[in-house]
Amino acid sequence: MTKDHSPYELEYMTRPEAAECFSKWKTAILPIGATEQHGPHLPLGTDSFIAHHVAVKLAERVQAVVLPVLPMSYSWVWRDIPGSMVLSVDTVKNTIKEIAHSLHRQGCDRLVVFSGHGANDSAMKYAGRELADEIPLEVYYFVYPNLQQIAKRYAKAPLWHGMFHACEFETSWILAIRPDLCHMDKAVAEYPPDDDAFLYHYSSLPMGALSSSGVYGDATKATREKGEVTLGEIIEYMVDVLDRSDSVKDVYKGGK
Repeated sequence: MTKDHSPYELEYMTRPEAAECFSKWKTAILPIGATEQHGPHLPLGTDSFIAHHVAVKLAERVQAVVLPVLPMSYSWVWRDIPGSMVLSVDTVKNTIKEIAHSLHRQGCDRLVVFSGHGANDSAMKYAGRELADEIPLEVYYFVYPNLQQIAKRYAKAPLWHGMFHACEFETSWILAIRPDLCHMDKAVAEYPPDDDAFLYHYSSLPMGALSSSGVYGDATKATREKGEVTLGEIIEYMVDVLDRSDSVKDVYKGGK
């Protein structure tokens, strides 16, 4: 394994290295990204780059094997935009489940799924629920947890009705982890009309029909420092959840 890669990343391990890691680490982290438009200034792999970074940093804290990033997922809302690749919710859900079964066979007892793409939330949730009835493997799933509270402290521009895409935060995160792929000279601010939010929540109208630039928010307010701090807080929040899960398990086992 070269020094350019984390010792936690499975795809760079040899067979003996993988066997050793699975013997000492019983947690695996699955990062899920997407291949979809992120405005005129960010790469289509934005969600994947962020998911990989978060997974590696989380593994350093909780001692876990990091699986390769799933680079395509449920991106239906951008399906008509060039470059956007779309998998069904069922495909994403079943992929998570089959990976979980493989991990269980290799001795893992906990799977942490982190998605850099918000639309995977349903697939993650139902995969976890179905797995709970199939194998003794704990499943935890996250999509930028606690972001609403973090936004109150760090955002210079509001989220669009709680949603965000290629905005101040995602742009800040790419500036922090892959600045070579962020073109700030092309960053823009765009907020669809408030009436569009009503239609979006109560119909099948896709996000791709509401924004001409593909940005939901203000990408011009992004900074590298903001990206580093907010990603750090997101990771810290997940570490706390996983740490506290041990005490919750003890309560359930005790029948309290």
